[in-house]
Amino acid sequence: MLPDEVRRELRYIEMYTAKRIRNLRVGAYTSRVAGSGFDFKEHRPYRAGDDVRRIDWNVTARLRAPFVRVTDAERELNLIVALDLSPSMGFGTVRRSKKDAMLFIAGCLVFSALADRINIGFVAFADRVLAYFPPRHNRAHAWEALEQLWSLDAPATRTSVAPVARLLAGRLKRTSLVCVVSDFITSDVFGAARELKMVAARHDLVGVVVEDPAEASLPDGHGVVRVRDMESGRSLSVGLGDGVRRRYRETAVAQRLALTEAFYKIPMDPVFVRSDENAVEPLLRLFMSRKLS
Repeated sequence: MLPDEVRRELRYIEMYTAKRIRNLRVGAYTSRVAGSGFDFKEHRPYRAGDDVRRIDWNVTARLRAPFVRVTDAERELNLIVALDLSPSMGFGTVRRSKKDAMLFIAGCLVFSALADRINIGFVAFADRVLAYFPPRHNRAHAWEALEQLWSLDAPATRTSVAPVARLLAGRLKRTSLVCVVSDFITSDVFGAARELKMVAARHDLVGVVVEDPAEASLPDGHGVVRVRDMESGRSLSVGLGDGVRRRYRETAVAQRLALTEAFYKIPMDPVFVRSDENAVEPLLRLFMSRKLS
């Protein structure tokens, strides 16, 4: 069951996002991917494997080479929120853990979708899919899913996005906006994930990266701190000093850049959210950027 303070925060997010969506409503949703639809986008040369039914014979005859007609995908989108419940999401050095922040992020996305009559679905995962809630447009469904996701006991294991990508590739028949909310701390070769690329080819894929401020820098002072990997259970001692802090910051920056590059290779739009900051406005901007002017 959701703690009272978490429920109060989610209710505030529900009311705030509904008001903001009413004020920002500017049009219907559209996907960033091309697909089967009715709105013309462009002509391009025919490539092996293209559906021959999409060949525009008038253009083909005029240019004396086969061209296909490319259209925008259907404008009505489902929203799928995929939540990482691996042990590393329980980490937190501020008022809330990354799991707390993740639930508020999910609430912002879900209540924004409900306010604009968009169907919403959920997936929970760690190294495998833990739960799946198909898309529906129902406020009670959203609250029930958030309750169950909060209470779900995930096994002590690592993070892997591939299983949830395989599930969505098989289940989603309609063009969808898929938001994967995770810290993306994984040993997988993320940018080369074939399963994610399959999802990105048909759907609008967004990675919401939840960060704790302690992950970017070591604490001030001297001495030794004991740290433990929450997913592998391994521990080690780290001696604090200016040189160690500098190398740690440089490594953290390099890892963030590598993750961003991996997102773009898929392709997948990244949004970075710190657990000690309010994520509502950045996520609302993301949500509204999917709308037509």
